[in-house]
Amino acid sequence: MSVPAEATLLDVLIDGFEKNEVTGGFHFRELPLPDEESAIRKFEEFCAEATRWKGEPARRIEDGGRRTAAWPDLEVLQTGRGIMVRARQTGFHRWWHDPGVWAGDPLAGVWDMTDDRR
Repeated sequence: MSVPAEATLLDVLIDGFEKNEVTGGFHFRELPLPDEESAIRKFEEFCAEATRWKGEPARRIEDGGRRTAAWPDLEVLQTGRGIMVRARQTGFHRWWHDPGVWAGDPLAGVWDMTDDRR
């Protein structure tokens, strides 16, 4: 991807941040677009992508140039030329760093599979 207009929702969720901060229980990702029209188009693309993953949004609001599509664990917001995607914090931090989770190198075989394909 070389320009914001080519970004997918997955691209933004993976790369659209400087620090992996959490506000109000959500990770947030930001995407500035060149103008409001392209932001509206991108909002609709993101909503379509999220709907394919998660089904119809629980809430969809368009009010005064502000757009929101929300699922229980994902929100897409747009106003002006900016888009924000918010993904609910998962709670991985509660168990991820527990040494018992990683005992016995549980992913060694998976890493071997990636090496076999190179």
